[in-house]
Amino acid sequence: MTKHLFRGNPRLLLGALPFAAAVVLLKVIVHALGAEWLDLSPLLAGAIAAEVFILGFLLAGTAGDFKEAERLPGEVAASLETIADECLITYDELKLPEAKTTLQQLIEISRSIRMWLMQDRGFDDVLSDIRALNGPFRVFAPAIQAGFTTRLKSEQAAIRKLVIRMDTMRRTSYVAAGYLIAEVTAFLLALILIFTDMEMLAPTLCLVGLIAYLLFYLVGLIRDLDNPFEYRNGKPGAADVNLEVLERNEDRLRALLGSLDAAPAAPAALGETTATT
Repeated sequence: MTKHLFRGNPRLLLGALPFAAAVVLLKVIVHALGAEWLDLSPLLAGAIAAEVFILGFLLAGTAGDFKEAERLPGEVAASLETIADECLITYDELKLPEAKTTLQQLIEISRSIRMWLMQDRGFDDVLSDIRALNGPFRVFAPAIQAGFTTRLKSEQAAIRKLVIRMDTMRRTSYVAAGYLIAEVTAFLLALILIFTDMEMLAPTLCLVGLIAYLLFYLVGLIRDLDNPFEYRNGKPGAADVNLEVLERNEDRLRALLGSLDAAPAAPAALGETTATT
């Protein structure tokens, strides 16, 4: 039950905790000094509701982009697998060495995309690796059917398009002005809660801490969702897209390349056995 209820990366939960604790501590100090110079007003609930509306608007926008970002690594892996299938067919029928070269290049493309996303450098290298497929495809063109060549070039273009979309998502912020107003109003609401006299201290601290915690957590969550390919220090965060699909794709492509390398050796071994017999 606990495994299913409490899932996910706790980084945001822990990151918002010090800010909420600071608000509670300031509330205790202000109460002890008798500096709560604001009276409790019914307008406070309206201000909190307005802040929640702004955060909900930003959360809905960033969540939509995040759902799109989740699909991108899988679509890249699917295009790489499709090109690998064409290489296997070409090698089985024509034994072109360029089929192996293409498989090696597909592995390098998958690896370079993953390293670029994790380390935020080498975007031009990724595009160069994708463009390096032009050489083997040029050899394939006169030897295979035109439809196969068109499919290869279409998948190459799809990979390039997906990579550029990833780069755009990580470089572009969603409604930066909306982030500013959300963060400023969250800070002002925290100050108002600190200086508002709510009489009973214990329940006040609980409510102030909870409201502050929710506000700071939502602001942090929206910021994190805005860049689903951030990977601080090369590690996935609480709201970063999982890249395991690319890792598994590399393993499959290496296995395919290994099977092609091992295939020619089998007839030779069989011939030696027959000769010995």
